[in-house]
Amino acid sequence: MDAMLVLSKTAHDWLEELPPATWVKAFQSEFPKCDVLLNNNCEVFNKYILEARELPVLAMILKIKCQITTRIYNKQLEAESMTGTICPKIRKKLEKHVEWSNICEAKPSGNGIFEIMERGTPYIVDIQKRSCSCRRWDLSGIPCWHALSALRHDKISPESYVHDCYSIERYCKAYEHIIWPCRDVREWDKVDAMAIKAPKIVKKVGRPQKNRRQQPEEKEGKNGYKKMSKHGTTIHCSYCGHPGHNKSGCIDYKLGLVPQKNSQKKVRAEPDVSDSDLEDVALVTTEHHLHTMAFVQQGRETYEPEVLTALIDEKASSQREQAQFTPLPDSAFIQQNVLSQMPVQPSTITKEGNLLRKRQVLAAAKLKAASERREVADQDKFDAAMAKLEQEELQRADAIEKKKSEALARKIANEEKKKAKREAKQLAA
Repeated sequence: MDAMLVLSKTAHDWLEELPPATWVKAFQSEFPKCDVLLNNNCEVFNKYILEARELPVLAMILKIKCQITTRIYNKQLEAESMTGTICPKIRKKLEKHVEWSNICEAKPSGNGIFEIMERGTPYIVDIQKRSCSCRRWDLSGIPCWHALSALRHDKISPESYVHDCYSIERYCKAYEHIIWPCRDVREWDKVDAMAIKAPKIVKKVGRPQKNRRQQPEEKEGKNGYKKMSKHGTTIHCSYCGHPGHNKSGCIDYKLGLVPQKNSQKKVRAEPDVSDSDLEDVALVTTEHHLHTMAFVQQGRETYEPEVLTALIDEKASSQREQAQFTPLPDSAFIQQNVLSQMPVQPSTITKEGNLLRKRQVLAAAKLKAASERREVADQDKFDAAMAKLEQEELQRADAIEKKKSEALARKIANEEKKKAKREAKQLAA
């Protein structure tokens, strides 16, 4: 965040207002076993039903039902051709992690805990808890290259520590339920209810829109960069930092004053979210979707979320008891040699004091004095500028009064001339 504050304060403030669990992996829950921060699943499904979206309501529902039915059948056929214990894509990712683990060095500490060194950076791996300090193993359920280095040290198969949700058995269990075909509409049961009529068609002006409406951050400019909309935003001055105007309309810039920007930082309060709350919400949401999507049929047993139950039980069983850290016992060797230590040799710091600290204090005092002098100079400059503005305003007011008096005099003179001409005409007549 400090590096981002140096690059862009606006982006830093925008991220400060967002909940940390929406964009920081350190605050995300380990229950879903997913480290993806994007909504690619929604985008893929939206493109999957692109043709069905243009159909009427009933035809659209039947089209989507046929697509999902075909997809489940194809997944069942795909599962029959799989070999091994985990899915092929997860195996490829695991093989890539195995290749990256060659640059890691494992140092065992006991009880399944390792210290992994990767290019001079230490990471802590706990095999029993299936966690790593980089949190890749915790969030995704796939052992990272640090964990694979520890497993290789103990000669353990990497696939045995991949989470069970990536196994072929779970894959087959996810697609074992089929969508039953419906009978013809003429064979449906008659019910005493109000007839549902088609909505009134209102033809809109212009050509119908087929593409999805893009968000402002998704639009691309001429050079291929993302185009951001400034609608509804408040501009800030690049000179003084205050809102409501830019540099060309800044009074401080016109008067030549030194800007005083506000450098206060906002303190963000971290939300109190526990893993148990997330698990309860996930279970309640899943059961609600099962009922609302008509998966519960009459005469059939209710489908129990066995995958979620297994994940919760496995997480509860993998919790390690927190170790109680106590101070180390006193060493007899240290106690015997405490009094025999060599005296501290005099140095420049001990003789003359910390010269670097003295230089820093003097520099800070000079800067403070310079800032005070600058403030006095700025105040004098501001007073002179305000006096100059008042003088110009008085001169402008005097010029306006003079112009008004001259115009009034010309008007009176013209009226007198016209009056004299009318009198001369009357005398001549």
